[in-house]
Amino acid sequence: MADRKSTESLRGKFIVIDGPDGCGKSTQLELLGNYLRDKGLDVVSTYDPGGTKIGNQISRLLKYDAQGPMAPTTEVLLFMASRAQLVNEVIRPAIEQGQTVLCDRFVSATCAYQGSMGFPIQQILELARICTENLWPDLTIILDIPAEVGLERTGRKRALSPGSTHTDKGQGHLFRDAVVDRFDSRPLSYHRKVKKEFLRLPTYYPGPVSIIETAGLDIQSVQQRIIQEISSWITKG
Repeated sequence: MADRKSTESLRGKFIVIDGPDGCGKSTQLELLGNYLRDKGLDVVSTYDPGGTKIGNQISRLLKYDAQGPMAPTTEVLLFMASRAQLVNEVIRPAIEQGQTVLCDRFVSATCAYQGSMGFPIQQILELARICTENLWPDLTIILDIPAEVGLERTGRKRALSPGSTHTDKGQGHLFRDAVVDRFDSRPLSYHRKVKKEFLRLPTYYPGPVSIIETAGLDIQSVQQRIIQEISSWITKG
């Protein structure tokens, strides 16, 4: 995105970075935001679930505070409730003001995580259309990583209990803070399904989906790949 025209075309656009746990998406979202701001764009960075006061309360319940097992349908509806608030309060107003919106996860994550639990994908998409008033990302970037590697980066092999926090567990080149939650703590077989579902997204997800294999790449290389994917998307558009 070296030329001004390419940069200007990102005004009022909505870009999501998503992927399996430990893929480095939060760090990359921050780096992308800084890069685009340096290019002169007004950037709004947010995250899903959460991103609003109400959404953060829902996120805490989803990740740490639930008492007892949570049914897949309950999970999906809670995610959608948080998402509806985020779209209404943050994302849509920013887009309407010509700002560039970057989001850490979105409906793509619900497809991967709750879809891997057996919740029908088409029902997830239909609920999302209702809750977001049919607002979809202009581009979704999936950072792919082997499930085993991702879980190790989140601290899974450190035998942390859900809700424990720590900093830079030997993988600081890919993420800042690692938190083990209800989803990190699920079996490896589940996280392998999640990875596969992320890879299936381009076959059914509304809007363009780019997949970047991050295994073996350092933080700068991943950042360059993301910028290249965005530039390629702009060119195609």
